Amino acid sequence: MKRRITTFYEIVLMIALFFISICWNNVSAVKKSDSVMKSIPEWSSEKGFQQLQESFLEDDSLKARLQKATNLAQQGKNEEASKIYTNLMESYPDNKQVVQEWLILNMKRVPTGEEEAIQSLDQLGKLYQENSAIVFWRMFLEAEHGHNEAALKDVDYLIKLQPDSAVNWVFKGQICAEMKQFDDALKAFNKATALDPKRGDVWGMKAGVLAKLGKFDEALVSANKGIELMPEHPVGIYNRACIYSLKGDKINALADLKKAIEINPDFKRHVKTDEDFKSLFDDEDFKNLTK
Repeated sequence: MKRRITTFYEIVLMIALFFISICWNNVSAVKKSDSVMKSIPEWSSEKGFQQLQESFLEDDSLKARLQKATNLAQQGKNEEASKIYTNLMESYPDNKQVVQEWLILNMKRVPTGEEEAIQSLDQLGKLYQENSAIVFWRMFLEAEHGHNEAALKDVDYLIKLQPDSAVNWVFKGQICAEMKQFDDALKAFNKATALDPKRGDVWGMKAGVLAKLGKFDEALVSANKGIELMPEHPVGIYNRACIYSLKGDKINALADLKKAIEINPDFKRHVKTDEDFKSLFDDEDFKNLTK
């Protein structure tokens, strides 16, 4: 069961890590007990993060003003910093970095939890109605904390504005899968993989939805595509093991599970309660592999 994030420190970290993941365009898919996938943002170094920010912020005037806001915030001049961010929201209505930094700054000024963070974005959205980045971060927090109806409404709005954004379609697929609307989730993931066919994690998400629909052979094709793109990533191998297990293919299920555990031993603990392996819980080979 997914734990709710309630402190502003956790939300700040979550937003910062997610920002890195969408910029790298390499969000990992992790197994969920009821939807076979969940995102894991990844990054490697402070230097890499700084380079990432620099490449994302191509406009020199935008970079300069963001740096000024950061400097002001470090000096404790939060009102002045916040004013720069809100001015930038008008000039750059699609820039996610601006809204991200505003949100982090204001959560530090008034420690808050998920509901307050969403409410802050609601109020901000009323002031800057043309700003799609505000809607994006609100949708992200809504989806993260189970407000799926609201998140779906927001992501549909984003798709209307930005129909060629693979990230928006990925989010719609994840939200629909969480709501067990698997047909709609599959359509969204089909669109996402068409727009950005090099994202191995999304092929894995698509595989999970196909498995939920009982389309195991198609699910394996999609899972294999994801593994081909991310061959050393254990999550894709683990999820393919889930599909084999659901299909009733014990030999391949245990073979993939063994590979995944060798890369990441944490799967040994997780698999013992994973309903996708329920048919193998009493199997001696499964027990020996996971003991």
